[in-house]
Amino acid sequence: MDSGWTLILNLIIKDYLQNSTICVLWQENYEFQPQHTAGYYSSLVSINIDRLAGSFERNVIDAEVKRQQLKELGLNYEDLVLKLTLSIESSHCESFLIFGQLMARFVAAFAQASMYSIWRSLHNKFVFAHVAQELDEATCCRSYFFQDQPNILFVLRGHANATDFELKTNKYVGPRAGRPEQLILLDRYDARLKRFQLNASLFPDKLSDLQGRELIVAGFDYRPYTVIKYNSQSNARDLAVAENSSLSRVHIDGTETQVVLSFCAQFNCTVQIDTSDADDWGNIYPNMSGDGALGMIIGHKSDICIGAMYSWYDDYTYLDLSMYLVRSGITCLVPAPMRLASWYLPLQPFQATLWAAVLFCLSIETFGLVLAHRSEQQLFAATAARGGWWRSTKFGLVTTFKLFISQAGNSNVRSVTVRVLLFACFLNDIIITSIYGGGLASILTIPSLDEAADTMQRMRAQRLQWAANSEAWVSSIRGTDDPLMNELLDNFVIYSDDQLMELAQGKHMGFPVERLPFGHFAIGDYLTEQAIEHMVIMQEDLYYQYTVAFVPRLWPLLERFNELVYRWHSSGFDKYWEYRVVADNLNLKIQQLVESTMLGGGQDDIDTEPVMLGMSNFVGILLVWVLGISMALITFFFEMLTDKYAA
Repeated sequence: MDSGWTLILNLIIKDYLQNSTICVLWQENYEFQPQHTAGYYSSLVSINIDRLAGSFERNVIDAEVKRQQLKELGLNYEDLVLKLTLSIESSHCESFLIFGQLMARFVAAFAQASMYSIWRSLHNKFVFAHVAQELDEATCCRSYFFQDQPNILFVLRGHANATDFELKTNKYVGPRAGRPEQLILLDRYDARLKRFQLNASLFPDKLSDLQGRELIVAGFDYRPYTVIKYNSQSNARDLAVAENSSLSRVHIDGTETQVVLSFCAQFNCTVQIDTSDADDWGNIYPNMSGDGALGMIIGHKSDICIGAMYSWYDDYTYLDLSMYLVRSGITCLVPAPMRLASWYLPLQPFQATLWAAVLFCLSIETFGLVLAHRSEQQLFAATAARGGWWRSTKFGLVTTFKLFISQAGNSNVRSVTVRVLLFACFLNDIIITSIYGGGLASILTIPSLDEAADTMQRMRAQRLQWAANSEAWVSSIRGTDDPLMNELLDNFVIYSDDQLMELAQGKHMGFPVERLPFGHFAIGDYLTEQAIEHMVIMQEDLYYQYTVAFVPRLWPLLERFNELVYRWHSSGFDKYWEYRVVADNLNLKIQQLVESTMLGGGQDDIDTEPVMLGMSNFVGILLVWVLGISMALITFFFEMLTDKYAA
């Protein structure tokens, strides 16, 4: 019995794959017997290609549920993809042993299965057992899998019954032009002597020194998160531009870009940026395609995607994401409150309750004058016969109105009671009118403002439309159960940058901006300084999210990237780089304009200093005058008609 494969593979399992679930893709002409003691690994999942179709009936996991999910999403799969997906998702397979000619089929199926499974591992290891004569090293490892996975081990046997084995791995490190997928020798094993020639590590650490391997960033200029400057001192190359172009060398900066630059400084990689398709944050679709910056990740055009990427769950199901980079609050710049100069200006000096008190006081005055005048008529019998109660009522109403507007009456009164009552009413009304005049003068010179839509409740009450250039601004809150948020979403619209720049001048729409953790704002280029002068920032955030870096599934550098981010935050670099990047790359005047609106000052439209009066300040008073003239004319014509027909 041939024991060569059993010896070498059990040694590898014992030393490198212990405490992990191992998926084995069997091939009959490779004789391998796992060790009887199962202490070296937690479990073993056997996958036999020849009997794969019937194996689902014996599964502990119901394969039909997963099969139905894949069909609903419209995803293509075969039995091996389904088997690997179930093994990864349910058994948490993260070590794989593949024999012979099954390698190409496994690599293609694993690329799909690792995407279809919601569970993912950062510690995958792959062992490919081959007879050397059956493997063409020049063509076997051309796929992205061998370029992007560092823990790959080839166990190559000289021929079917040979006792010597070569142990090789993919290079992985170094520039991509140096073919990181090519195989390099690690060690040799002699099955007769049961020993390794060099005793080298079969899964060496390739990540500590990447030897200049390119780290391609999918990003676009969105300040202060990512900054791309052309025709300046360069620190990266833009792959979207021809190498011989003067624009191929760029300078990249940003609060999140600095994390990537620091990562490559520590692990010796070369940062490159690709802006070819990164005109927006983008989307990932259920058929494993995508557009924008996120689409570049799933299309293997970039290694990492940054630039205010929120932890969107729909994209997380197909990609991996890092630890949070920045806390970002989404708020809005809304139209500044305008001065109130309208028809109800004469009513503004008094509140509604005070007007009610004034009307009540005038009613008491009228009632008192009516009774006093009627008593006077009865006291002087000579005049009692003329007019009666109607004359007294007319006297009370007209006199009260004249006293209230500081006009003299023309009635001849005789009794001391009526005279004293008129004097008391005059004193009362002159106090009221003096207070009213002072309040009106104050309102005219210190303008009153209407209510800005600077809270979520006010945005809903005013039905303020708000607009941005991408669905990414609201994708995190789509499907929320909050009725207030759903009403605000009904008023959200998407326009192009040119349309937004034009709409921003209209002073009737809100525009979302991002509030950074240390007091600065990420503001779109379509919001110019002139537009912001007529806006105020909301008092609260619509919502907040934590930005992350999106990376491909199974990205081997993710764990070390997260460790660097932990150190980044704990050392205070996030605050330092926010201040430094904002100072170097953003319009500080715009930042100061937005910040000043938080304190209620600094905007032309909400200036509260005394101002020169204009015709707009007298609209309400003129309206009262026009109303009075109109009523007088109607009364005059009515009296003329009455007199004509009476005659």
